[in-house]
Amino acid sequence: MSESVEDARRWTGWRGWAAVGAIAALLVGGIAWGVLANRPQGPSGGPDSSPTAQATEFETPVPGATAPVEKPDDAAEVPLDQAAPPVQGVVAEVTSLEATTAGNDVPGEPSGPAIQVTVRLTNDSDGSIDTTGSNVTLTYGGDDRLPAVGLAGDAAVIWPDSIPAGGHADAVFLFAVPPVPEGDIRVIVDILAAAPNVIFVGPRP
Repeated sequence: MSESVEDARRWTGWRGWAAVGAIAALLVGGIAWGVLANRPQGPSGGPDSSPTAQATEFETPVPGATAPVEKPDDAAEVPLDQAAPPVQGVVAEVTSLEATTAGNDVPGEPSGPAIQVTVRLTNDSDGSIDTTGSNVTLTYGGDDRLPAVGLAGDAAVIWPDSIPAGGHADAVFLFAVPPVPEGDIRVIVDILAAAPNVIFVGPRP
């Protein structure tokens, strides 16, 4: 009888310790699962790994090669009342030159004596010419070659962007020119970037 009671106590004690161990195992497993569940996930769904270092240095792009355009300095000088020799098939001539009063059309622009110049370009080449960069400037005072200030105004007209083969176009320019000093004026026509200028020389109107 006493052995049966002892056996029962042993059986009961073993079951108690087993229950305690099972509960402890569940607690440890739950804590471990909670920690893993709350860890940041990587791109593939697994634990996040150390971030990959990104490149901080980049190659500097190399600009494309550009060929410089050099302006020839052998500009031809011709009288104001004559047509200039062809420049790459384009003939320039001053068709009108008159004294006028202009200016003050835009804020800060001088107003007073001026010279109005009309320049015609005739395209005798076989193809159209680009005149978007063509321009006219003027100097006065003879050999002093004082630069005149270009003026805006209703009379001013620019060339079209291009002139077809066999065609011509006129442009009108206004320049502020004081009455002194005296001397010849020079009308400088820049037709093409890679071609020499044409310079018309003569007395002021």
